Amino acid sequence: MAAMISIGIIFFFFLRPTAASARGGGVPPVIVSTCAAVSKASLSTRYDDCIHMLSSSPSTASAADARGLAIAAANLTAVRVASTLAVLDNLMVALQYCVADYEEMQGSAVGAVDDLLHGADARNLDLLSKLKTSSFQPAFCDLAFMESNTDKDPMEAENLENEKLSRLAYGIAEVLRT
Repeated sequence: MAAMISIGIIFFFFLRPTAASARGGGVPPVIVSTCAAVSKASLSTRYDDCIHMLSSSPSTASAADARGLAIAAANLTAVRVASTLAVLDNLMVALQYCVADYEEMQGSAVGAVDDLLHGADARNLDLLSKLKTSSFQPAFCDLAFMESNTDKDPMEAENLENEKLSRLAYGIAEVLRT
């Protein structure tokens, strides 16, 4: 307990942000004044966010005035947008693969339902093949997102649910087969 109190005292006196750092200490005055003006004029830009975004970019170091900061911020925006577009392009490719995977899965699942409705026995290898094929498709969709190098999988929950359901259908057919 005493160690916790000591750490708290050290943090309070030596490591906590100072008023100067909280108000832009060590940050060029042009950034501080511009961020103060922008945060007062715009509800959508917080002062701390402005300070962080502008002071963390080397491209703002050469800005002598608000116009220079506007140019730097617009340039940062263009770079970020280009990066976002690249992520979206990669996600679109992954989504196209997923659409193809799910179209195949739907065909297999609908075919299996049709076979069962028309009296196919669970020992029917074509029926089992359709159900088994269906159970692998969500994993292929997940793989497409992994290979997209975006660290994003907007279909993760749906893929998991579809995988569980399709494996359940296949498992039931396997049990009926014996």
